[in-house]
Amino acid sequence: MNASLRALTISVVLLSTLGCAGGGQPKPQWTSAVDVDIPAYSTFGWADGTRGPPVSIIDNQIRNAVRAELLKKGYVEAADAPDFLVDHETIEQETVQKPNPVTIGIGVGSWGGNVGGSVGTSVDVGGKEGVRQENRIAIRVTDPELDREVWAGTTTTLEERPDTNAVDRAVAGVLQGFPGKRN
Repeated sequence: MNASLRALTISVVLLSTLGCAGGGQPKPQWTSAVDVDIPAYSTFGWADGTRGPPVSIIDNQIRNAVRAELLKKGYVEAADAPDFLVDHETIEQETVQKPNPVTIGIGVGSWGGNVGGSVGTSVDVGGKEGVRQENRIAIRVTDPELDREVWAGTTTTLEERPDTNAVDRAVAGVLQGFPGKRN
């Protein structure tokens, strides 16, 4: 009987672990044009959509975070004829959160001869299905001379009302994939 109890305990622990292991936050993603030497650029500016004063508090936080990260990477902000232009936007989308199909069951039964019987119950450990609002930041870099996008990235999901530190971390995460200026 002791071996059966141990097997049941191990099964419950494994199933609970599997139930908690799914999903997670998406990682920042980025891509760049293979035929462009981004580290050779020296200066950056803001694309037409972001040259004026920022429209919202979150736009201002994003712009400040992008500026700080690019300055750390050795680029200099320039109002006239920058080597590349930066644009950003927040993307709002609803996603359906699927429940985890794992359940834990406990049963009692007897068997033998011509008679058998059992009683059982199960508990859903996956949560309920629901709609979740996701907010992401997309950052794009264009070369005004080539008149095309040379780098693009998106962040992980932000909270519905992110604080400045959350915005800074999200922008730093996505610009982690942006190369630093060559000296």
